[in-house]
Amino acid sequence: MKVEKTEIICQGKFLKLKREYTDRGIWESVDMDGHTETAVVIAITKDNEVLLEKHYRVPLRKYVIELPAGLVDDESPEECARRELLEETGYEANELIYLFKGVVCQGLTRMESYYFYAPNVIYKSAQNLEPTEEIEILKIPLKDLDDFLFNLSDDLILSSNVLSVVYSLRRYLGKY
Repeated sequence: MKVEKTEIICQGKFLKLKREYTDRGIWESVDMDGHTETAVVIAITKDNEVLLEKHYRVPLRKYVIELPAGLVDDESPEECARRELLEETGYEANELIYLFKGVVCQGLTRMESYYFYAPNVIYKSAQNLEPTEEIEILKIPLKDLDDFLFNLSDDLILSSNVLSVVYSLRRYLGKY
């Protein structure tokens, strides 16, 4: 398939809605302020707890169970993973292991995500959140993770990338 023409339909402060004309038809997509990459971290404490976030997401009007993550700015995905982990959770990763790269909402955006594993993270400081962020840190024992993820209350939604990263972590670590 060949993209023959792109037009900007609407541009806000952070998002740009595009219409792309291909040799097979029209496709609409979203760009996010020039960002094309994110970094996502599955962090495990020395007590074998997974750090999850209960993050309020305005478009859903609900809390979402997520992993620490953020947009890659003028940095490498690994630097972003370290920065976001510290800002959002207050925990620092001495070791960061690259797991894989994947896509999110591939029919809507060109965003690619880099996934990292951070064993034995250490609490360093209070969260340093942006004004629009409302994040509660949840420390879930690794042995209880499946029960927690598959028995969420109705007022919570699970981010689908959590399950893919948990599967990858199991593969990386072996059965836990």
